[in-house]
Amino acid sequence: MRSSSVLAGVALLALGAPLGAQAVSLEEACGRFASKISAAQAAGDRQKAQTIYQEGSQRIASKFNRATCSNVKPPTP
Repeated sequence: MRSSSVLAGVALLALGAPLGAQAVSLEEACGRFASKISAAQAAGDRQKAQTIYQEGSQRIASKFNRATCSNVKPPTP
């Protein structure tokens, strides 16, 4: 009988959110986004910075109801 309780508990955990998943605010997401672009630019990888900007902008918009990070400017070519 105890094993069925353990199995039920494991099943409930499996249905929940993934372990380590945390809610991130738009402000925090924009900060991380800006840091990634800055790191790519500091490394001299302009193409990577452009890719991060394009993909990151799309992710932010999709996760935050079309929001944008107005403080994050496109990387310089």
